[in-house]
Order: sequence, then C-alpha cells, then structure tokens
Amino acid sequence: MKTGSECLSKDDLAEAITSPVSVFDFPLEVVACPGLSRAQKIEILKRWELDARALQRATDENMSGGEPPLLDEVNRALLMLDPQNAIPDRFGDAPTKI
Repeated sequence: MKTGSECLSKDDLAEAITSPVSVFDFPLEVVACPGLSRAQKIEILKRWELDARALQRATDENMSGGEPPLLDEVNRALLMLDPQNAIPDRFGDAPTKI
C-alpha cells in the first residue's frame, strides 16, 4: 500500500474510492486491507475495474500511456469478494462516449 500504513485515513479512503491506484499498488491489497468493509472493497475494486477498462480501450487504440491496466488482477480480486457478481456498480448508466 502506498500509504505505508495498514489503516486508511478518511482522506485515503476518499482517494481510494476515486483513484484506487493512488492508494494501492495491487488489487489484492484492497482485498487484504483490514480497515475496509466488504462493500468498500468492492466499490474500490469496481472503480479500479472501470479505470482499467478505459486504459485497455486506450491501449487498443494505440493511445497507451504508462502502466498496464491490471484488469485480470482486478477481476480476480472482485471474484474473491463477490463471486456471484451480485453487487451492481454505480457506473452502468454512465455514458462511455459523447
């Protein structure tokens, strides 16, 4: 974890929800974080999945710009917490193109 602590501050939690890669190095760190509820972990991982999919699309269009998206790792971590994929994300209604 990039914070250097096992516990997340309120600010770190808010940052993790909006930009997981700014707080966590790997998706499994989210799963292992003792200070987060299952729902918070899933919310963070679903945001990470959305970001990874956007990065993957950019890479597919030859517009990559850095780190690999870690989409497979994010999906494995989500499967550990939500094997039935029963918890919907809040991003399904968001437009993907304007």
